[in-house]
Amino acid sequence: MRCFTLLRTGDADGTPVRYETTRPAGTRITPWIDGRQRLYELTDVPLEDGTYAAEPLDGS
Repeated sequence: MRCFTLLRTGDADGTPVRYETTRPAGTRITPWIDGRQRLYELTDVPLEDGTYAAEPLDGS
């Protein structure tokens, strides 16, 4: 299981949204963010907090 940070997102308290999955890097996901689905691609890029980056692909 890997934990990804969905870049350019924030919870009500301002912390980035996390997404846990067993899917490999390169997989595209469509989680619900702020009431709508957004497109992200999972990466192998580690972040300082120990999670991996999930890049937004929908221009948001």
